[in-house]
Amino acid sequence: MKHLPDTALLERMQAYNDRAAFDELYHRYWEQLYMAAYARLQQEADAKDCLQEVFVALWHKRRELRIEGPLGSYLHVALKYRVLNHLRSHLNYQKHLDIFSAIPPAVFDRADDRLALAEIQQIIAQTVAALPEKTRQVYLLSRQEQLSVREMADQLGVSQQTIKNQLTTALKRLKDALAGFK
Repeated sequence: MKHLPDTALLERMQAYNDRAAFDELYHRYWEQLYMAAYARLQQEADAKDCLQEVFVALWHKRRELRIEGPLGSYLHVALKYRVLNHLRSHLNYQKHLDIFSAIPPAVFDRADDRLALAEIQQIIAQTVAALPEKTRQVYLLSRQEQLSVREMADQLGVSQQTIKNQLTTALKRLKDALAGFK
């Protein structure tokens, strides 16, 4: 496989579901793409996640891909968009990570009052119960079992980015639900 050009490997991958052709492309481009992702993200795990998403998409979309020009250029552009999406999601995740810091201090002054605390707990429970199943599952793993993003991704068999997106959704809904609490 090492002697075949990218176009031939891509054709084998598309026409015959040739995993060896895919593996060869992966090995040809992994290091240079990793270096590009790491240069932008400065985090090994995040760079590897973005890279994994690019190659997973390449494999899953192999049948319908019509790549004009060099495969390396296509992969670099795909990686660029994955990195940009990761950065955008990471900013949203960070913004919502400290959801309770956005709650007015008066709420916490009243939290000593058992009724106010019970009301806050009820709002949280109702909001969590209303979350979509996967989002609720991620939120509960995060808050009740205190699993890391990586641990949740491994346990649920999804990407870390998916976990971050679901946490962002859950935290935004909680923030919105608690915004009306006075």
